[in-house]
Formats: sequence, C-alpha cells, structure tokens
Amino acid sequence: MRASGGGDGLIEDCDIRTWYRLWGKRLSQTTPGMLISALDIECKAAGGRLVRASTWSTALSQHCLCGERVRKTLRDREHKCIACGLVGKRDPVSAALATFGRFTDVDDPKTAYLDTTRSRHAQILYAEALEEALRESTTPSPKPPRRSGRVATPERPVPAPRAVPSSPFGELRIKS
Repeated sequence: MRASGGGDGLIEDCDIRTWYRLWGKRLSQTTPGMLISALDIECKAAGGRLVRASTWSTALSQHCLCGERVRKTLRDREHKCIACGLVGKRDPVSAALATFGRFTDVDDPKTAYLDTTRSRHAQILYAEALEEALRESTTPSPKPPRRSGRVATPERPVPAPRAVPSSPFGELRIKS
C-alpha cells in the first residue's frame, strides 16, 4: 500500500476469492478482506481514498527500483536485482515501488503503471544516503579525553551534581 500526503492509498487489485480457492481456511487467519476494508476506512478518514492498481500492468513484485524486470515465483521471498545490485525482502521492495504507481484513469485499475523515471531517481537518492551513512559509521570518532579521578583542591572544588529540568519521569540527576 502507498500512502501519500493526501491520504490516498494504493493496493494491488487482487481477487480474494482466488486466494480462498488456493489456500482455503488457512486464509481466514489473515482475513485480507477485513484488512482492505480497514485501509479504505483509514484513507477516507485522512481525506483520501483507496485506489487499486492492476497486477498485470504494474507487476510490483516483478520490478526493481532501477526499472529492471526481476522475475520471481511466488515462492521467492528475496528480491535480488542483477542490474543494480539491490537486495531486499520482496514485499518491502514492492511497497516502495507502489509509491511510484501512476494512473491515466484512477477509477480503472488497468490504467495503472510504474513511473520508473521517478523510482530510479529515488534509488539514486537512497544509494547516496546509504553511502553517506556508511561513510559516517566507518569514520573514527574522536576519542574523548581520559578522565582521571577528580581531586578537590582549593582552586578547583568538585562540582555538585547538576539537576536536569523536570521530565514526565520525575526529577533526574546526573552523576558526576
């Protein structure tokens, strides 16, 4: 599902009856119909609506953020793109792709398509942010100065513990 600023949500247009034929009573443990109804209510409460996208035209689980088609069976739960090297769990990658779903007619799920130009741009931004985070984590931080035991002298008395402004957890003190 995709949630945008206006409360709109995007889900794949699936026939749940087919799921029940395939998995029977086991499916009643997850109740997808109730989940979809709840999502619809939440989207309406946020001032938007729940929109369905065709799985044939978007193939969210069969694409990568770079725009390449990465074929998988239903059993494959890992996304591995040979073109760009993106590796991740299948469902979160599909959810990320859903944010780039577009429509020529919002009321017709078959007109949904993926905006791969925007998804590639997002992938580049993600890669840059990841690279920056890795760089920061591998940069050695300056070592704090070694603290020797504080000795009170007439010129430098040992300071009293400072009180921290009150918090919802009561009065806190910092040991020094």
